[in-house]
Amino acid sequence: MKTKISALHIPHNKNTASMNAVAISAPAEVLLPMNMHGGAPAVPVVAVGDYVRVGQMIAKEEGRNSVPVHATISGTVTAVEEMKISGATTTVIRIAGDGKMEKDPTLAPKNPENLDEFLTILRDSGIVGLGGAAFPLWAKLDAARKNHIKTVLVNGAECEPYITSDHRTMVENADLVVRGVQILKKFLDSEEFVIGIEDNKPDAIAKLKELFKDMPYVNVKPLKAVYPQGAKQVLLYNAAGLVAKEGQRLASLGVIIINVTTLAKMALYLDTGMPLVDKIVTVDGAAIAEPKNLIVPIGTPIQNLVDECGGLKGDVGKIIIGGPMMGKTTDSLESPVIKACNALLVFDEASSKALEPSACIHCGRCVEACPLNLNPTAYSKAMEIEDEELRYQILTEENVSMCMACGCCAYVCPAHKPLVTTNNQAKSFVRKMKAAKEPKKEGAK
Repeated sequence: MKTKISALHIPHNKNTASMNAVAISAPAEVLLPMNMHGGAPAVPVVAVGDYVRVGQMIAKEEGRNSVPVHATISGTVTAVEEMKISGATTTVIRIAGDGKMEKDPTLAPKNPENLDEFLTILRDSGIVGLGGAAFPLWAKLDAARKNHIKTVLVNGAECEPYITSDHRTMVENADLVVRGVQILKKFLDSEEFVIGIEDNKPDAIAKLKELFKDMPYVNVKPLKAVYPQGAKQVLLYNAAGLVAKEGQRLASLGVIIINVTTLAKMALYLDTGMPLVDKIVTVDGAAIAEPKNLIVPIGTPIQNLVDECGGLKGDVGKIIIGGPMMGKTTDSLESPVIKACNALLVFDEASSKALEPSACIHCGRCVEACPLNLNPTAYSKAMEIEDEELRYQILTEENVSMCMACGCCAYVCPAHKPLVTTNNQAKSFVRKMKAAKEPKKEGAK
């Protein structure tokens, strides 16, 4: 592991940093997938024809690390169907809105007395990691049952170009960030909170420093505006001076990392009873007429966001959910906003033209740029080996599972090799091989 973590200076393009988030008009329809989180999909508990209200649970958690799904508009369930979203088939609940946005009348503030009650209550919130990982929040905090969490790292870095949704949360909803820290202080009994924010957000840094000035256990820490400052391993080292080994859980170091918007949504849930039903989404890119930060009900078709931003200009070349470095492409403006969606980027053909890959020149730039000192070239070579055992051995020895898919290697590659794609394929291969080698539990089919 490096003692000095590599980072890239890439264009920030934070065009919407000073734009307040504005609520969009109530959508005519939302599409709510059951797999908007890491873990088992939620299971619908409503039927076609049911009338639902904002915040009402419409799908329950099922299996390990699952979370429920809630109605994000008021209206009528029109379908519970299978649908392909981003290449994967999942169950989707369609709700036709009535334009009223009526709230579930049973929603009420939560008042847990201890850690067990707090975690039990959080299971019903539907809240997941909103920085991209979408891991259920209750499951992450559940680690506090076995490990004392000495340090809570609040991730306000937001290092991806274009995205400013966390930035706006820190500026516009700073009171909820403060409340979130107070809640975790009470139930985790942590000694310190470090709020890491890139120094290209001086207004957010100044506001939080002022609000936390009388809380000596909170350190609002400016970080260099470099990529990927917000990645788990990078933030852990730069904000706390710690390094996690491959496969090591952060809780074993007495640390957890929580995204700043996740923290704010947790506070809102406890104080009002409103589960995760909307998001601030940055809408930007060369093909967007009027870039904005929008407050969007989860499940809203992304076409609605484009319309709220004055429509498109020029031909569309690429649509990305998330940031340009780690986001996922979609080929349809009917795709819904999901829980972990923090940006919609639409680029014209000129700015999204794919570069033709050429032969690797063995320059080593990919290794030099990798924050974790991994070797993407070795992964590419290994994936060409027919002997699966030998391939598995090499990929394991080269620690491919530690790859964060941050895209630094592909960004600097002069040969324009699809290194992130290859790395992800290599990680998937290793996972499958490991699963095949593990002894099956007694009674398992």
